[in-house]
Amino acid sequence: MKDGFLLIDKESNYTSRDVCNIVAKIFNAKKVGHSGTLDPFATGLLIVGLNNATKALTFIEGQYKTYEATLLLGEKTSSGDHTDEIIETKDVPELDEQNIRNVFSELIGQIEQTVPITSAVHVNGRKLYQYAHLNQEVELPKRAIEVKELKLISFDDKSITFETTVSKGTYIRVLGETIAEKLGTVGHLSSLRRTKILNLDVKDASTLKNLNGNSVISMYDILSQFMLMKELKDEVEIKKARHGGKLSLKLFPERLETFCVTDDKKHAIAIYKYSELGYYECVRGLDNENY
Repeated sequence: MKDGFLLIDKESNYTSRDVCNIVAKIFNAKKVGHSGTLDPFATGLLIVGLNNATKALTFIEGQYKTYEATLLLGEKTSSGDHTDEIIETKDVPELDEQNIRNVFSELIGQIEQTVPITSAVHVNGRKLYQYAHLNQEVELPKRAIEVKELKLISFDDKSITFETTVSKGTYIRVLGETIAEKLGTVGHLSSLRRTKILNLDVKDASTLKNLNGNSVISMYDILSQFMLMKELKDEVEIKKARHGGKLSLKLFPERLETFCVTDDKKHAIAIYKYSELGYYECVRGLDNENY
């Protein structure tokens, strides 16, 4: 069975877990996981790991992601997207390009978001959407996020299409509601598409229908987009890394932060990081079931 990653262009009406279940059947894989959940109504780039590659997904999770979204103004829904009922309506003021750009500029940088009650974030041992289903009130947590870029693509009298690059944990639905609020109205997303995860582009992704053995990308080729890759040349050190052993600082005296060690065939072995105790410690084995 292959270890590696798939770049999948997810269609709407599938959960990210649905995609993993389909992939597991196609490839007869023991383990399948994904990085960066996409809501069922959303489309676009989903990185899926097969077998040992699932162990590296957490190191991809924190990367910047780029989305294209359309915000429909004048109607607020319970979920922030078009899949739920309208809970509030409000007149839409006349839209002006400069005004929209001014609002966008206010939101670039570090901002605080309130986590929506339709999310799977845990509060007091229960997922927020479970409180919503039970019509129970709960204090919604806030989190600091970063909007790295926010660009206007087009607009008309009732909708705005924009592109944004954001940090991990950003809810584009909430960003859309905030834009609407700053424009003096309410709104919800009528479409959402993830186009990039760091430099990986949905243009290079496959649909579920087009997946085959050639769709699998090596761990090296994907992880090298997110972290430094360092080759181990000594068989003793390679064996040590495969078993999660400490690596000497003499191998890489520059005191590297998180990086992946490989053999001379570019086979990803394990992820290491510098320890203040003066060596490199294994934080995740990638080709040994014990780590």
